[in-house]
Amino acid sequence: MKPSLTCLFAAVAMVCSSLAYGGSVRISAAEFVKDPAKVAALQKAVAAMKANNSADPTSTAYRASWQYWANTHGYLGLGTNSSGVVATYVPTQIANRCGGNQTCASYYSHLTDTPVPADGFTDAIWGTCQHGNLNFLPWHRLYLHFYERMLRKQSGTDDFNLPYWDYYQETGEHDVGVALPELVRGKSTGPLYDEFRTPGLNDYKTAIPANTASAEQAFDFTDFTPFSNQLQNQPHGAMHCGTGFGCRAPDMGLVPLAGLDPVFYMHHANIDRFWQCWLNRQAGGQTIDLAWAKKNLGMPDSWYDTKYQFVDENGQPVTVTIADVFTPGKIDTHYSQENNCQTSMPKATPPLTAAAKSAASFKLTAPLASTEATVLTGKVVKRGLKALGNMNLLAANAKTAGVKAGHALLVIENVNAKTLPGVTYEIYLSNKKSPDRKVYIATFNYFGLFDSAHPHGDAAANIGTLKYDVQSELEALGLTSAADLEVQFVPSEAATAPEQGAAGEVTVGNILLLNVDPAK
Repeated sequence: MKPSLTCLFAAVAMVCSSLAYGGSVRISAAEFVKDPAKVAALQKAVAAMKANNSADPTSTAYRASWQYWANTHGYLGLGTNSSGVVATYVPTQIANRCGGNQTCASYYSHLTDTPVPADGFTDAIWGTCQHGNLNFLPWHRLYLHFYERMLRKQSGTDDFNLPYWDYYQETGEHDVGVALPELVRGKSTGPLYDEFRTPGLNDYKTAIPANTASAEQAFDFTDFTPFSNQLQNQPHGAMHCGTGFGCRAPDMGLVPLAGLDPVFYMHHANIDRFWQCWLNRQAGGQTIDLAWAKKNLGMPDSWYDTKYQFVDENGQPVTVTIADVFTPGKIDTHYSQENNCQTSMPKATPPLTAAAKSAASFKLTAPLASTEATVLTGKVVKRGLKALGNMNLLAANAKTAGVKAGHALLVIENVNAKTLPGVTYEIYLSNKKSPDRKVYIATFNYFGLFDSAHPHGDAAANIGTLKYDVQSELEALGLTSAADLEVQFVPSEAATAPEQGAAGEVTVGNILLLNVDPAK
């Protein structure tokens, strides 16, 4: 059988990328798994690192261990940046997250405290992951850079590169939803297997809803700050929950323990790939260097001076800065697909007919709002929008940057969870007069909630105020009047698993729809 043109083009693009970047190009896990030599190299490296868990804690061998690298992201123990100790952390998390679900509680049984090596520098390295701030993307790029170098050395393969989890290349049964990468799925994958994942994912019996993996809302923003914040929420946090039992249990579901799962690094490589796609789009062919970043990202010069410590492939401590991320030759990261990335599944909403397009007369000329109290308890909730009476609500959101001129912005204020819900919620806009016209916007993210022990966790379970550019979604609804517009909150399991928890309670504040002038 002859290869398709699509396959040929993909192969040519991969070769060209490798030539352009000196062969240091990360490929998707779906492509990676097709090469037995690459799979063997990765399994060899991870097995070697896990074997090093028993090495002398002050040795370079231990600094090449799986535990050391997972702990760099987060850990339990008595160190400066620890998230707590097992004796108190585990009972608290089970009480807050599991709701009496015994399978959920059993996922905590493997956790142990890790003493910080008395080597004079590891205490400053472990537990330094950045979440909930604008250092999230550069810190994880630096982390993956040194992790990849360690994998390369442990694999004994000079051209080894970390694969990324391209979510939409890994589909569930009958092409429904997102599956775990075949590369890590099931016990046959050896050291890449982690039993503490959403029930059914390892067996290919369940899948993560396809919407969960969408990065479309992040890419709607042209400024770094809202792009970074939205990408961190979704797909980053939402996919952590999809893989990690709805963010009710380790490994992937909890910030300080996610690095124990090999898929974590492939997930973050994909998030980093999305960042590179966005940077490439914004640069429009310009060289992305420190001068470009300082001119275009809107961050203060002091941000680029932020320092972090890691260890290199030889177990030696190194200090790097955010500026290094934008310095050619220091942290060069490239992907086989880093332009025009697929950010969502194709829309299921049927296209408007020519007559419907002509009849659609609704234009957002004045702000709309719903100030009705909204409590989500596991059922679909719909909210209509009316003319905004309190202009103070508009003023609080008028300075949103990165929204294209004339576009509509959906603002959902003060989203909070009283307890960690067993379901998440998908946000839709819909047309009352055409029930089949419902367009997906985003999914709530619970990653990091009820995690006060972690330096970047949120004890109050404050999901926060959410902002989305919804111009294209509004245009797809075929509205003739603002009275026909609804915002829907639709419950959705983080993965289609039988181990669903109690619905819990999520409260939502004001809901606003407005045009924002980016120049304000």
